[in-house]
Amino acid sequence: MKVNPIGTTTPAHFVRTGPRGGTPIVFIHALGLDLSVWEYQIQEFGRDHDVIGFDLPGHGLSEPPLAKPSLPLFAQTLHDFLAELGTGPVDVVGISVGGMVAQMLAVTAPTVVRSLTLVATSCTFTEEVRGILRKRAQVAREGGMETLTPLHLERWFSADFRAKRPEVLDRFSKILLRQSNHYHADMWDMVTTLDLEQQLARVTCPVLVVAGQDDASAPPAAGQLIADRVPGAVLHVLPRCGHFPPIEYPAEFNALFRDFLSVWAPPLRMH
Repeated sequence: MKVNPIGTTTPAHFVRTGPRGGTPIVFIHALGLDLSVWEYQIQEFGRDHDVIGFDLPGHGLSEPPLAKPSLPLFAQTLHDFLAELGTGPVDVVGISVGGMVAQMLAVTAPTVVRSLTLVATSCTFTEEVRGILRKRAQVAREGGMETLTPLHLERWFSADFRAKRPEVLDRFSKILLRQSNHYHADMWDMVTTLDLEQQLARVTCPVLVVAGQDDASAPPAAGQLIADRVPGAVLHVLPRCGHFPPIEYPAEFNALFRDFLSVWAPPLRMH
């Protein structure tokens, strides 16, 4: 699959499953990871919906862009990717950086997005937080992924989850360590530019916001800000949950998302 993010040509890796004919669900992963973070959702919703998991440029099996990563470039990449697939409007689900890309797409190409589900993400940052993110980019460049990866895992998951689910940490570590530390740093530089708060008022599609109660990276207050800025948006906070609700509490997250979808997206049945 070839897409054209702002004048470049980059192969995009994706998986697609489930019955065709309805509105596809598109899942966008977090920074440094890949579409496999949505394994529980792809399995669950692929039974009765057209489901697409997408590796962002420079992640998973997608090659990096020729230009430095930016939110407009990633949103354009996704827009072109969906146009080439001929999906029509889609239900977009993004977590963390994936949620930032999803917001950018909804703001810049509203006819492409039928609904928006934003998980563990933000729409802007204080200057203090932007400074922390710049420091994270610096650590990646100078210390490499071997230094930054344990810090990510500690920030993303509680000590209790890390103790109970070491296989998740092992898998996330291996995915993170595959990424170039310089590209990873460029990604964090990209995140520091996030500032969509005022533009969210233009989003008219249904919006579900999900936050983990114990998420240090995108706390419930960040989700509440999005819900306050988007007309009609609803925030749900999952208790005792960190930065990855779809992984920490897949059954609860799936039920929440299915209820959200069921209002206008009845499932298709496999024949």
